[in-house]
Amino acid sequence: MKWKMAGVKFLKGAEEWQLFMDYWNLCQKYWEPEENDKYWEELVDAADKFYRKYNTSFARSLAADFISEVERKKKALHTAG
Repeated sequence: MKWKMAGVKFLKGAEEWQLFMDYWNLCQKYWEPEENDKYWEELVDAADKFYRKYNTSFARSLAADFISEVERKKKALHTAG
């Protein structure tokens, strides 16, 4: 028996499409951690704005997990360096 994966194509401009585009832009802007307060303040502010724009548990999880990932990368840089 073959299993068929359920999929969906988000229409450009739909809320889901915009959420993923905004998340993509957040990731691109803050992907590489920096060693200054301004970077971290802006990252937290941008993640909070992203969450508040969509106000869903999914958006909250994406924002929080992204901050956690950037923090993990920052610690890994310190460990490696």
